This record gives sequence, C-alpha cells and structure tokens, in this order.
Amino acid sequence: MLQKKIRFILLAILILNLFILIKSVNATTQSISDGMYEIETKVDSNKVLEVIDASNVSGANVQIFTRNNAKCQKVNVKYMGDGYYTISFAHSGKYLDVANGKKADHTNVWQCNRNTTDAQKWIIKDAGNGYYNIISKCSNTYLTVAGGKTSNCTNIEICTGDGNNNSQKFKFKSIQTNTEVIQGTKTISDGMYQIEIKADSSKVLEVIDASNVSGANVQIFTRNNAKCQKVNVKYMGDGYYTISFAHSGKYLDVANGKKADHTNVWQCNRNTTDAQKWIIKDAGNGYYNIISKCSNTYLTVAGGKTSNCTNIEICTGDGNNNSQKFKFKSIQTNTEVIQGTKTISDGMYQIITALDASKVINVANSSKISGGNVQISTKNNENNQKVNIKYIENGYYTISFVHSGMYLDVADGKKDDNTNVWQCNGNSSDAQKWIIKDVGNGYYNIISKCSNTYLTVSNSNIVINSGKGTENAQKFKFETTTKTNSTTPTPQTITLDSAKYPLYKEKIEALVKAHPNWNFKFLYTGIKFSDAVAGEYSVRKRNLVPTSYGGEWISGTTLYDTGWYGASEKAIAYYMDPRNFLDDINVFQFQDVNEYIEGACTIEGIRSKVSGTFLSGYENDINGACLNTNVNPYYIIARLIQEQGTKGGSTVKMKDGDKYYYNPFNIGASGDSTSQVIANALAYAKKEGWDTMQKALEGGIHFCKVNWLDNYQNTLYQNKFDIDSTNGTSLYSHQYMQNLLGAYSEARTLYSMYKNTNTVDSKFTFIIPLYENMDKTVSSMPSNTTESYPINVKTTGTNINLRSDANTNSSVIKVIETKGTVLLSVQRGINSSWNKIVLPDGTIGYMSSTYLAQIDDVKTCNYGAKVKTNDGDGCKIRVGPGLKLDMINVLSDGTQVTVIDDTTYKGIDGYDWYRVMLSNGIQGFMPGQYLAKVN
Repeated sequence: MLQKKIRFILLAILILNLFILIKSVNATTQSISDGMYEIETKVDSNKVLEVIDASNVSGANVQIFTRNNAKCQKVNVKYMGDGYYTISFAHSGKYLDVANGKKADHTNVWQCNRNTTDAQKWIIKDAGNGYYNIISKCSNTYLTVAGGKTSNCTNIEICTGDGNNNSQKFKFKSIQTNTEVIQGTKTISDGMYQIEIKADSSKVLEVIDASNVSGANVQIFTRNNAKCQKVNVKYMGDGYYTISFAHSGKYLDVANGKKADHTNVWQCNRNTTDAQKWIIKDAGNGYYNIISKCSNTYLTVAGGKTSNCTNIEICTGDGNNNSQKFKFKSIQTNTEVIQGTKTISDGMYQIITALDASKVINVANSSKISGGNVQISTKNNENNQKVNIKYIENGYYTISFVHSGMYLDVADGKKDDNTNVWQCNGNSSDAQKWIIKDVGNGYYNIISKCSNTYLTVSNSNIVINSGKGTENAQKFKFETTTKTNSTTPTPQTITLDSAKYPLYKEKIEALVKAHPNWNFKFLYTGIKFSDAVAGEYSVRKRNLVPTSYGGEWISGTTLYDTGWYGASEKAIAYYMDPRNFLDDINVFQFQDVNEYIEGACTIEGIRSKVSGTFLSGYENDINGACLNTNVNPYYIIARLIQEQGTKGGSTVKMKDGDKYYYNPFNIGASGDSTSQVIANALAYAKKEGWDTMQKALEGGIHFCKVNWLDNYQNTLYQNKFDIDSTNGTSLYSHQYMQNLLGAYSEARTLYSMYKNTNTVDSKFTFIIPLYENMDKTVSSMPSNTTESYPINVKTTGTNINLRSDANTNSSVIKVIETKGTVLLSVQRGINSSWNKIVLPDGTIGYMSSTYLAQIDDVKTCNYGAKVKTNDGDGCKIRVGPGLKLDMINVLSDGTQVTVIDDTTYKGIDGYDWYRVMLSNGIQGFMPGQYLAKVN
C-alpha cells in the first residue's frame, strides 16, 4: 500500500514538473522590447546570428558568424501578442523560420517570406544573466547552435532541451539605429565630371575595362581622360542626383539594391530605383560625400586604398573619412551643337564616298536583320546600296535602306569614337537622326544628332568619329537613283479609322514599312476599353504581379504565400492597351502562333533556345509534337520558360509515392498557396497519366492547341486576356496565365528566337485587338510609389497599432484589439509596405500591410444619386471621408453616381460622408448633403 502511495506521489510530482515545463515554454508576457538587435550566442560572445552571404533569397540559411555590423546580422524583433514574437532580418525583411514547419530535432532554420505560420512565431524566454531561450511555437523546441560549436558558419537549427545548454542561450544586443535620413540639396551643377578621390588626387572613378555591360564593376584608376572615367551628373529634384558614365550611358548603381555594408557598386541600365539616386553632400574644402538613397550609406573606396583597381562600395559612416570624400572635376566639353538645315530633297539616293567614286554605302550581304552591318563596297545598283532620304524637322534627316526599310543607326546610341553604324528598325531616337551638311564641290558631311560626330569610312566599315568633316573619309556625295526590281513585297495598306481607334494606324504603318512581309489583322472586340479593364480587374486572382512591384501596380495585400499581389486597374490598363506594344519586339504578343511556319521555326532555333535549360534534350519531342499539331514551337518554348524559368520549377517533376509525374506547363496549377498549387498540378498530371516528360510535353502542347489556339485565343495576348466571347466562355475568365506580365515576357522570348535565327522578317500574321472609346493617349505605366483609392481591409491579428506615421518609430494613435476589424485603406505602398487608414470616426493613421488583408468593399446600400450643390459649382470627391484627404476630382452638378455606403462615416469635419462609385468604376467620398437620390 505504501509503495502505491509513493508511486502516486512520484507520478504527481512528474505531472506537476511537466506542467511547469509546459507553462514555462508557453510564456504569455513580453520579455524584451520591440526593436533592432543582434542575437549573440552564449557559446561565443563574438558570434551572432546572420543570413549566409547576406542573401535576400527566401530559404537562405541562418548561421553564426563573427560580428561585423552587417545588416544581415541585424534583426527586427516585434511582439505579436499571446507571448509570441516575429524576428525578421534587417537586410532582407524576411523572417526567421523553421524550414517547412517541421518539428523534428535538428530541423534547419532559415529566412523566409512572411507567411504568418507558427514556423515564424517565437517565444523569447528569459534564461537569466541577460540571456534568453528562443523557442519555436510550431514544435515547442529551442533555437540551437548546432553541436554547440563556435566556428564561423556553424548552422542554426531547432532541438529539444531545457534551455540550460549554452548552445540554446542567446543575448539580444540592442542596436541604436540612426533613424535620420540624410536630406540632400542641389550642391553642384549638371554637367560632365571626373570623380576624384581625396586620398590620391591622381585617381578617379572608372568602369573596369571601359565595359559597356550592365553590371560591370566600378573602381578607381589613374586619371587618363578615358570616357569610362567621365560621368554625367544630373539633378533629379528632392535632393537627389543620377550619375551616368559617358562611355556607356549606364548609371552608377548599388548592386541589386542591397543595403549591407560593403555592397558592391557597378554600372547598370537605367531603372529609376533608389539604387541609382544619390545625394551629393558638401563635405568642405571642395570635397563631397556621395550618399545612396537606397541605404543612406556612403560611396566608399574599399579599405581606403589608393592602388589602381581598388573597388568602390557602399558603407555606413559619417562622411569624415577620406575614403568617403570625392571631388567633382568639371570637364569642359565642346558644347557647340552643329545646326542642320534642309540641304537636299527627299528622295532615293546612293551615297558615294569621297575616298573612291566607285564605292557606295550599303548593308552587308543585303541583310534584312535589325543590326545588319553598314559598310562600303563597289557600286552594283542593288537595292541594299540605295537609301530613302527624308527631311523630318529642325535640320535633321532620316536615312533608310530600300531593300529592308530599316534606318541608318548608331549602334546602341553610343557616342564614342569608332562606334559602329548599322541598320536598325525605326525607333525615333537621335541615333537615327542625321544632319546632311553641305561642304562644297557636291560633297556633304553626314553628322549624327546623338553625338555630334561624323559618319566616317574606316577601312571598308562605316563608323562615327569626331573631327571637322574636312577629311575625305567624312565626305559623301548623294547620287539620285531609282529602285530596281526586287523580290521585296509590297507593304500592306492599313485601313483603319484613326478617329475611332486613335494611335493604332501610325504605329502599325511604321511596322509595315520596316517589315513588308508582316501582315496585320484586327480583332474588333466591340468592348469599351474601360469595361475590358474593369472586367479583367474583376477576376482578381487571374491578374497578379510579383512582390517586386508595389505602389500603383498593386491593388491590395498578398494573395499567395508565394508573394504575388493582385494587380491594380492602372497596371491592367497598361498591359491591356495594345498601343503600348506596337513596336518591333513587343508586337510578337499579337502574333498568330497557331501555325508551324517552315523556315521561321527550325530545330536549330529550338536547340539554341533550350540549351542549358530544363528543356535541354527534349528538342525533338517539342519539334515533333508541334509539327504534328501545327503549333509554333517557339511559342511553346516561350510558354514553358515563362511558367518554369530556365532551370525548371517545382511542378516540372513531382513525386507521388514511388512514382514521378510531370507538368511543365503548370496546367491546373492554381491555388492560394504554394502547396495548393503543387497539389493541383500533381492531380492534373496524374489524371492525364503524365508519368514521363515526353508525355507531359505532348499532352501540354495538345492542351494549348485545343483549349486556346483552336479556340479563338491564338496569340499570347489573348492567352492572357480573354476579350473575345467567340471561344464560348464568359469574358475575362478563360485565361492561361495569372502573371499580368506573361504575354509581354513571352513575346520578348519569342522575338529573341526569331532574331537569333535571322527570321524576324518572315511572313508573320499579327492580330491586333481594337477596343471602343479609347483615350487619345495611351494608358500610362504605373509608378512604384503609392496607390490612392479606397479599399476595405481587415486586421489579421490582435492589438494592431494605428500609428501617426508610416514607420514603427512613430507614436501609436490607437490599438485595434480585435482580429478581423474592418478598416478603410485610402493609400498603399507608403514606405513600401504601409497603408494609410481611416477609422469610422475620421481618425487618420498608418498600419503595416503585414497585419492587413484586403476584403470586398463594404456596401451598406446601392442607389443612384445626382450631385446637387447650393451654388451650382459642383463638389469635390475625395479618396476618403474627410477634408484632410486627397481630392480625386470635382463633380459638376447633375453628375450621376451610385451610392454604396451612406451610414459608416458620420460627423467627420462637419459632414456625413457617402461612399460613391462613378460610371467609370472609380470610387470616392463626398458629403451626403450634396447628393440628391434618383428614383
């Protein structure tokens, strides 16, 4: 009996201890303040948590490394309530996450996109003496330094334990961040400069090897007057400059827009991001700091070294170090621009060089390819030696070749001496505008507008060079001629009502002139363009943009755990407006791809494009299936690469038990999460029996043929936008891809395949959609700043702060305690991820989109009304309820609207505010007293 009592007591003690343990793990109080920290491990106080290689990739590993003040070693800790925190890395914004939410010991820990799962929720439990345990909610296990090792790159994982081992103890070292954003002003004049370093006045910034490649490194080197050492500085306003290199036209750029110390600086194509915006701050004594907008850090000579080829990077600092000081040495350029006049009549000519009267300018090999080289050769009266001269305006001519319709063009618009000259499709740039200057005795100089330099014979090649035009190599005679008989087809005559369909005809006529083999057809949709945009917007999950887009591009918060956003109406309008894409490259989204065009599509072209991709080895399978179904194989390859990338995504090959299935076209792969997308892709592949890649390719091509190409959606544009009800489906619903940019992206792949095989000028047919009531200006591209129109959102957690400004350092106006509280968002994309919020009582504040999800519009009514004011001057409509919010427009008296909410916003700034919808779908708010209900 005594033994039973003892066993009972021992069992009770065990249960009590287990209860205490569980109780301790499931803490419900806040143990440390929100803020930025380094997480130091107890196994070595010099080691802290970091993301490997400062990676921004979701899934990048977390390890320990010697403290070095890098942003990838800094974390933002935020208390979520109920005892749990999130921990996000400062350099990437991604969250400390248990890999795939697994619970087994030694499961890896990495950074991941925000997903609100328990894998990203952590208890921070006081372990005494300034140390803490970090415990995962998803498994109740401890963040652990693997094996308790102290060497750099030791892994971080989760393990069971009691938190007493040093490998499970961490110290949160608070980082006092400098929240001051350095404000710029206009400090130097626009112009051309060399940027000299303070440590050695003989050294200046340059692009390595005078490279023209985007991504070429920026370094220091001894001044030698090369163009790669000269920069154009231009003030952009708001305190920021751009700095572009004279030899390449590319911009000084922070590599990949990263913010970590020692991030490389290179030259890059113009992209308008903060990575290319710089403050030039006066540092005294003729020197300046050059400060990046994207990170508030300083352009720095690495290590303060002065040797040639020392790298240029960005680093934190105060700008007092000589390695962060630069002098702008002005370069006095020849500012005289040669002025042209009309010197010869429009017409057809041969251009004879003064070096040899038997030699004329021509296109090598009679090429019809954009980029075909221009040279001189013996006169033979062929059409590739004949040009059409046309005076345009302000002293400039265009010179186009008769055989191809393409224009004499300075390669890539460069300005360097000895830049090549070629033929190119019409692009209206200065590289295709020329002064024809009379220099006497029947000879002329031909001078480029883009560089003020002279067309020059160099050996047998044609280039541009500086000079005075007095050398015979820069003199030419224009001899009139006529067009010889040739096989060049007669360009199509475009018959279209320009008043009804503005800006189409002139763009298409330019394409026909440049490519006389091309044939254009029109699809008269009969739909108002505004209705088409609204219709596409209504199928929200079928029009998405990646996480790299924000502001006016997006219409709300993340739809997928993969991070795709719903596209805004402005973004949809831009990509739906065909007039934005009627150029030599983008027009291929309108190509009729329901045909295997012999000669334009070749097995060599297929092999070249799939080389090095996941499709390598399947060239014959693709070609054979396309031949059998009469489908353009280049279209198929463009689709596959768009869906899977070049390396192949997770749905190309999927395991189900001991068997693999394939779905490279992502058919049926829809859903609101990655796991759902993959599950649906697998289910479709299993249903179709696609247990080999060959079967999946053949089946997918057949699917495209039957469901799309033979079903009146036979262009990339119509694969994306369902604007033709002939296919038997309701409008807007039958779309192949959710990516808003899908047709645009695939068209560029399609074009590249034709270009690489010299078949751009094949007999292609393009089907151009026409919409009714289109504006006389094309739809503009969204900007990546903010979007301003009202939507309803709900809180996704409890105790969400409404702040006075769009950052976590601002004061809290109010705490929204209840999860699911419905709010009005009137602006999004502020500081990349903040919403401007209006409460029903008119309080205005800011919330992070992390804690918000878009919902359907709140509608308390639905009736027509007309604007009716006392003075007849009309009424302002605003983005939200209140006089402090932005005005959208002024509605004149008599304007009819639909009232959708007349009860929520009462007594704000002296008015009861009604939410109204205009006839074009735009929503806004106005005082109800200026509306009269329509019966």
